[in-house]
Amino acid sequence: MSAFGLVISITIPILVLLGIVVFVSKQQQKKLGQKARARAIKDFVIELTEAFEFLLKVDNQKEIQTLILSRIQQLNDRYVDSLPKELQSGASAVDINELKQKLANGGNKKSILTSDREIRYAKKQFSKILKSFGPMIKSKMVSEATIMEFRRYLRISVLEMEVDSFTAQGDLAAQRGDVTSASGYYKEARKHLINFKLQYSEKNERIKSLASKTAALFNGGEEEQGSLAKGLSEEEPKKDEHGFPVDPNEDTKQKF
Repeated sequence: MSAFGLVISITIPILVLLGIVVFVSKQQQKKLGQKARARAIKDFVIELTEAFEFLLKVDNQKEIQTLILSRIQQLNDRYVDSLPKELQSGASAVDINELKQKLANGGNKKSILTSDREIRYAKKQFSKILKSFGPMIKSKMVSEATIMEFRRYLRISVLEMEVDSFTAQGDLAAQRGDVTSASGYYKEARKHLINFKLQYSEKNERIKSLASKTAALFNGGEEEQGSLAKGLSEEEPKKDEHGFPVDPNEDTKQKF
């Protein structure tokens, strides 16, 4: 065998082997890329599902809940399609049937959030839902006008939950006789309402109600939580025009 033939006989198997290695490497990279994309979609599906389940707990707006579930199902299908074919059978990012059952059972009307942590959590979940609306318009799942209406509703809902939370904390503080804390909570609730840019029918009425609660803390009003000012006035003895007690038995000595 000539030297040239010997080189060829050695080179060809090496090239074939290299070709196989390159092909296998590309396939592996492709699968890794598919898995990475699938993982990113799965993470988003799980986050939106968390927001959906929270929405079921605090609200009963069926149209929005149904739309969000449709979006979750759409993304879940995309997740399955993004997986390598051998992993697609039986795959699912979340249990769609379980979510459908939760939706069928119905959501609850707004509940009062009991802490700042719960308020932050509510804002986080509602933010996820609001962000999910954009792609729905692009994919023509729903009209832009409907999405605008839903956005408005959700923004007002989370505001109302926040205001309800501050108001409830203010009422509890007032019941304890802690006027300073109660006034602070009412003031915070009013500030959120006043700074809220959207207008809705109950907004002004709530602002007036909170102002009335605050005034009642200091002027002896008959709000449910009572008033420290009223309590102090009841303890103060009646005096004549010269500042002396009307009751002659009243001890006029100052206590220091």
